[in-house]
Amino acid sequence: MSSRQLRKLQKQRELEEALKKQTLESEQAEESEEEPVPVARPKPNLFAALGGEDDDADAEAEEDDDDTHGAMTEPAVSEQTPSAMAKKSKKKKKKSKKKATAVVAAEDEDEIDKAIHALNPVSIEQHECDSDDLNVRRALMLNKIFQINTQNLRVINEMRSLFGREVIESADAEEERQHQEVRRGRGTQGQQVDLETFLRSQPPNAKKLPEVSRRRNVFVQGRDHWPAASANGLTMRETRRSPDEVRWVEYAWHHEGEYDQLQALFFAVVQEGQPMRMVSFVARLPYHVSTLMQVSFIAKQDQNMALSGELCERALFTLGRVTTSAFRRDLEQGRARLDFCRPENRQFWLAGYHYLRSLLRKGTYRTALEWAKVLYILDPRDPYAIRHYLHFLAVRAHQPQWLLEFLEYVQGDKSTMREDIKYVKQSGILARLQMGETETAGKELAEGMQTVPWLYCALFQELGLDAPPSIWGTYVESSEEDERKFWIKLYLHFAKDLWNNTQAMALLTDVAGRLEKVRVMDLPRTDAEPGLDATRLAYLEGQTSILAVAPRALLQRQPNYDFDPMPPTFEENVFDYPAGKLPWADQDPDEGWTTAYLQRIQNDIRARGGGGGGGNGQRIRGLGVGGQQFEGEESDYDDVTDEELRRDLEEHARRSNAPGYLGQLMQMLGLGGGGGSAAQGGEDEAAGVEEQGDDMPGAWRQ
Repeated sequence: MSSRQLRKLQKQRELEEALKKQTLESEQAEESEEEPVPVARPKPNLFAALGGEDDDADAEAEEDDDDTHGAMTEPAVSEQTPSAMAKKSKKKKKKSKKKATAVVAAEDEDEIDKAIHALNPVSIEQHECDSDDLNVRRALMLNKIFQINTQNLRVINEMRSLFGREVIESADAEEERQHQEVRRGRGTQGQQVDLETFLRSQPPNAKKLPEVSRRRNVFVQGRDHWPAASANGLTMRETRRSPDEVRWVEYAWHHEGEYDQLQALFFAVVQEGQPMRMVSFVARLPYHVSTLMQVSFIAKQDQNMALSGELCERALFTLGRVTTSAFRRDLEQGRARLDFCRPENRQFWLAGYHYLRSLLRKGTYRTALEWAKVLYILDPRDPYAIRHYLHFLAVRAHQPQWLLEFLEYVQGDKSTMREDIKYVKQSGILARLQMGETETAGKELAEGMQTVPWLYCALFQELGLDAPPSIWGTYVESSEEDERKFWIKLYLHFAKDLWNNTQAMALLTDVAGRLEKVRVMDLPRTDAEPGLDATRLAYLEGQTSILAVAPRALLQRQPNYDFDPMPPTFEENVFDYPAGKLPWADQDPDEGWTTAYLQRIQNDIRARGGGGGGGNGQRIRGLGVGGQQFEGEESDYDDVTDEELRRDLEEHARRSNAPGYLGQLMQMLGLGGGGGSAAQGGEDEAAGVEEQGDDMPGAWRQ
C-alpha cells in the first residue's frame, strides 16, 4: 500500500471518530438540558385530517377512544400539567434530534464504507495492478518503436542500394589491389609505410577469420584481411530481467580469464602517453576493444579517417562475436538492455558513437539511424544523449512516421521527460513536411515559436533570414544564461541544415510573419542545466561554441580518458573487476592491490622503454610488433622486490596449457616467471621480431 493511500485511509478513520464524538456530546447536552415550558392552552390541530399529527398524539387519541368504548364525544383537549407538557415536549425534541443525527451518521457511514471499500487490500492491489499494466504497456510501446532490423545495421546493404553492387565490388577490388602494391613495394622502398599498411600487414600464411564468423556478426560484417584471433576471455552474460519478464532483459560483457589483466596492461600503457606502444599493442592483440579504440583515435589524429572507422568496426565486431543468441533476439525485439554504469559495457557506446560518425561521413543515414536506435534503447536513460541524433537522422533517412511516434512517446513519458525535448520536438515539423502535412506543420510551427521563440530567432540568423517582428530580439533577450545558449547551439548544430531548404524556409517566413509578438516575459527565464549525458555529447562532438557554454564543473571532472569519456562517478559505477577501478585508484584507497599492480607495471615500462621509437630506423623498444622480448635486451626488473606479482603470473601460467597473450606480453615486459615453453617461444620468435623492427609506420618515427 502506498503512502498516499495510507494517508487517505487515516483521514477517513479520523472522520469516523469525530462524528462519534460529536454525536455523544449532543446526546449528553440534550439529557442535561432543562428548558422551562410555558403553560398554553392547546389549540385543535386543523391539519389532523391531512395526517400531520405526531405519532404520539395519534397513539393517545386511540387510547382515549378505547377508554370511552367507542362513545362519540366533543373534540376537546384536556388540560395538562406543566410538568407533563415539558416532559412530552422534551421527549419529542429528543426523538427529532436523534432521528436527524441518525440520518447524518448513516450518510457519513455510507461515505466512509465506500471509501474503506475503495481502499481495501483487494482494491489497492487492483490499483497497483492497473499501474503496473500501464507501465508494461508503455514499455512494450517503447520496445515496439525501437525494434531493430539487424540488416539495417550493415552499411554494405545501404551502400549497395545507393550505388549498386557492381560499383561497390569494383571499389573493393581497387582498394585491395592498392594495398597489395604497397605490400610488394615494402621490400624495395624500405622503411616508410603508413599506419594503415602496417596494421594490415600479415605473414603470407597467416590465418584469416572464417567467412561464417565474418558474416553472422550481429553488429558489423568482418573484413577479409582481419586476422584470426580469439577475444581473450571477453564474454557476455545475462544479468537480470524485469519482474514481469516481459519488458526488458539486461545483459553485460564480462572479462574472464586474462582479459582483465590485459585491461590493466592497457591502462598502464595509456599512462605512458606513447602512441606507438598502443599501435604495437593492437598489432599483438588484434581484438582487444579498448586498444582498438585508442588506436582509432591515433589514426584520426593522423588524418586517416578510413582506418579510424575500420578500427571502430573491428571493436564492434569483437563485441558482437561474443554476444549470445538470446541477446540478439532481444535486441531485434527492443528488449535488450545494458547498464552504462558498468565499465565493460561503456566500450560499446564509445565504439558505436564513433562508428555512427563514420557512417555520417559516408552519407549512409539509414544505417546511422538504426545504430542510433541501438545506442538509445540499450539504456533508455540515454547516457550519450543520442536523442539529439535521432531527430536529425530520422529526417535525413526519410523516416518521418517513426520520428513522430518517438516524439509522442517521449513527451508522454513524464518520468523521463527532459528539458531539451521541447527543442528536439521542433524537428517534428520537418517530419510533417516530408509527409505532406503542410497545414499541421504550420500549426506546430506557430506553437513552437510561442514556446521557444529564441530558438527560431537564432535559426533565422543561422539561415541568413531577417527575423520578423514577432520573434525579433528574443534570442538576445532570453539567452543571457548559458543553459539556454547550450540547448540552442546543440539543436542548431544538428538541425540547422535540415531547415535550409526552400519549403522549410518559406514556411518559417510565412508563419512568423502572421504571428503576433511573442511575450518573452511570460515564458521561463532560463532552462534546466545540461546533465552529464548532454555534456558528454558536446564533449565528444568537440564543437568549441557548445563547449564554451557547457557546465564547467562537468567538463573538468576526473577521470576523463579517450577510452572512457566523462564516466559516471566512482559511487555510481558497478565494478566487477579490479582493472575497471584503475582510473579511480586515487578515489578508492581500499583497493591498494590494484594501485600497486599498476605502479609496478608503469615502473617497469619506464625502465625498459624510454621513447616509443627511435630515429634513423631504430627498432621500437618495449612493446614490439611481435609482442616478444628482443634478443640482447636485459630487464632491470627485480623479481625479489616483487615476489607477489611473480607468483601471480606463475599461477596464471600453470592454469594455461600455452603461454597465451598475457604470458607473452609479460615476458616481453620482463615480468614473466621464465622457463618452459614460453621462454623458448620468445627465443624462437626473436629473429622474426628483429626483422620487422624497421618496418614501423613512417608517420610515427621519431
